[in-house]
Amino acid sequence: MDKCGWTASTRELLPELFTNFSEKYAPTEDKPHRTADAVMGFDRGFDLSKIRGWYEQASYTFPHSTSMCHTIRFYLDKEKTRYWERLIDKTKADGQKNNIGGKRKPNGSLFKGDAWLPPTVTLEDGDRCFLVEAIFHSIALYHYDYKAAATISSNHFPESFIKAHAGKGITWVLALDGDKAGRKGTIKDAKLLTEMGEKVEVLILPDNGKDWDDYHREHKLNKALIENALYSGKLFMAKSVEEKAYHFYQRHPYRTFILDFDSALYGIEINSGALEMDLNPRKKDDGESDPAPIDLSSKQGWDVFIRCVDVDQISNVYPRFLYMERDEIMEEQRYVFQIEYSNGNPSDIIGLEGTNITSPDAFHKSLLNKSRGGTFDGEVKQLKILRDMWLNSKMKTVTSIPFVGYDRDTSAYVFQQAAYYNGREIKLNRDGYFQVGKTGIKTSLNGVSITTDGEFKTDWLENYFKAFHWQGLALLAFWTGSLFAQQVRAKHKSWPFFEFTGEPGAGKSTALEFLWKLFGRDDYEGFDVMKATPAGRRRAFNQVSNLPVVIIESDRDDGTKDAKAKQFDFDLCKPFFNGRGTGTLGVARRNNDVEESLFQAALVISQNAEVDGSEALLQRIVHVHVDKRHHKPDSREVARWFERQNSSTVGGFLRKALRYERQILQVYEEAFQKYEAQFGKSEKIRNERIVKNHAQVAAFGDALAVMFPKAMTKDRQENLADYILKRAEAREQRLAHDHPMLEQFWESYHYMNSQHPTKEDDFLNHSNKSDQLAINMEQIREMCQKHGQEMPDLRQLKKLLPQGKRHKLIESGRAINSRHLGKTVRCWIFQK
Repeated sequence: MDKCGWTASTRELLPELFTNFSEKYAPTEDKPHRTADAVMGFDRGFDLSKIRGWYEQASYTFPHSTSMCHTIRFYLDKEKTRYWERLIDKTKADGQKNNIGGKRKPNGSLFKGDAWLPPTVTLEDGDRCFLVEAIFHSIALYHYDYKAAATISSNHFPESFIKAHAGKGITWVLALDGDKAGRKGTIKDAKLLTEMGEKVEVLILPDNGKDWDDYHREHKLNKALIENALYSGKLFMAKSVEEKAYHFYQRHPYRTFILDFDSALYGIEINSGALEMDLNPRKKDDGESDPAPIDLSSKQGWDVFIRCVDVDQISNVYPRFLYMERDEIMEEQRYVFQIEYSNGNPSDIIGLEGTNITSPDAFHKSLLNKSRGGTFDGEVKQLKILRDMWLNSKMKTVTSIPFVGYDRDTSAYVFQQAAYYNGREIKLNRDGYFQVGKTGIKTSLNGVSITTDGEFKTDWLENYFKAFHWQGLALLAFWTGSLFAQQVRAKHKSWPFFEFTGEPGAGKSTALEFLWKLFGRDDYEGFDVMKATPAGRRRAFNQVSNLPVVIIESDRDDGTKDAKAKQFDFDLCKPFFNGRGTGTLGVARRNNDVEESLFQAALVISQNAEVDGSEALLQRIVHVHVDKRHHKPDSREVARWFERQNSSTVGGFLRKALRYERQILQVYEEAFQKYEAQFGKSEKIRNERIVKNHAQVAAFGDALAVMFPKAMTKDRQENLADYILKRAEAREQRLAHDHPMLEQFWESYHYMNSQHPTKEDDFLNHSNKSDQLAINMEQIREMCQKHGQEMPDLRQLKKLLPQGKRHKLIESGRAINSRHLGKTVRCWIFQK
């Protein structure tokens, strides 16, 4: 098998089974607690026979609303006047899934000083009672015969509950969550319990996002887990390096080892010979018996240990190894550390090359260069201990991608602060990456920042249509479709280019900047391809995936000689249509390997004039031309609203679109089949590629109804499709004729022939063959100047002539004997 040893829980493989309990298990007259029972049994994994009667099914009404949801309610007092409840399938506006309510106590609180104890549990003299954060945690421990009281929150100390059991000699085991809040609460509660004269033990769970009921669901809540957590609690509560070393040595009796304490590293050396002798003293006189050995875990054992331990600080920071970051595309890897500072600075996450951890000097320099004043003064042997600890255990590998957007290998969308997978939003974890199933992934790109946490409302579409008309709506459809370009290419083998031209002041820039704001990117329109080097262009094409790449103003003419000749050749982009390579680079190895990154984005071209190029290029383009004919007196003010928006006010569009990925693609697929058949029936279109390209954009026009269910009506969808069909017919007509520059050239040619003073037939044709034209370009230039004709730029013209239809090019630059001049002339030869 490809993934030998790989396992996944039912919850990970079939998450849909653990949602919508209210619909799947609706309460009935004879089963009023059916929904709550399903959550407690099926979702939480509790044995209902053990907890029957502890809870009831209730309901919660959301503030300022008639919306309600089912809850699992636990009463906090015997009189059932106060309660804690868990919302089912819903979340409150502040993100909380819990609610506390009922009649307040005389002190005005609902729960202050109290703790929830399972109804069938009574604390006896000499008991051990775990103090946990949540009721579900208490229930989980109850299943394994541990007595546990829930404090409801890590920052709540159950003082009244503790006092009610004072004098019973109970050992309180602090067993809060393993996160930062839980550990902070543990320190606070341990101090308060000690001040109250109570016995205290501390248990620290791993900081991995799991709590007691998670371990219960995974069948990992056992004696070993608790023993290891109690050991971690001793290390966590140590007041000095020596005390931490003392607890460590009792479990791992090594002569030398390294410990972190208070965000610094220390080298520990134990004089094991002296320690052994002091723990096992010999008799002083022959007549005496040997003294009893000293238990290391006793107070006397501590006194012996402290005399035999030597402590030396080797680093003023604590570098906690997190994972290896691997970029498969660039074939690079780094070792990622979290640096915690003993001086109180916030922690940093840094990446180190393999060479940075090969020697103490290299590690010392890398800390100085990449952290805020970190140093390492340890020896070679000590670094080896650290390196073995970092690298010899099972290592987490995180995939690093050098772009933002869609990653084909994981089918996830990855941005700087959020990722999306199968319609689910995944937040960046504390270690700086996203956990997508079993895969850790992050982006290493900093140059393009996309945020998805903005707002999204649907009420602006009407004004958007008023400001940008059908051209803008077609662009919005393509823009939305760009989010799924690779999925479309995977199924249909191609995704078109979109050309957005128009006269100055028609609103092209306003529309494009607004659409970028929908995708969480402010103050951006596109990149000027003519200001970029070839390497810069290649990187710009590779920076995003399933997002647009917008090329702007490549058609400008600055008045200099050959300005048009320096325009970008869009034929270079033809491979992008099928998601092929953006360019080939040699790899710095002693072999023939090359690097060719694939185009993963969607291409948008925005300029004043229409794109020139080969027929193959023009077939790949869906073109709309913006004008001012639909502008009204209030259009300017409407457009200004779109100018004022930013990613925080409209950027939630991206989040919603990715959450509704499945629905959008489903609508697209159905609509594409419909429009491909409809457009293919047009008598004005013969080119199948044109039909397919325009049908794809029209299909995403229908999919806009997922985003705008009210504004994107059936009529508007159909009218948009009609507009796109007309653009397809215009594209067919454009391909049936020569490029406008060629048409102008041939019109000028025939006009100047007719205007020659000798009236000699076909004076500009030097060919001796009746079925051919032989034209000298320099003569054409002179005649254009003489007759006041506009002469197209020769370099541009020479690029277009091979695609001409009116007169097919046979050969360029052939020397022939002119039938008019009687001498050799270098000409371009065409069919007549």
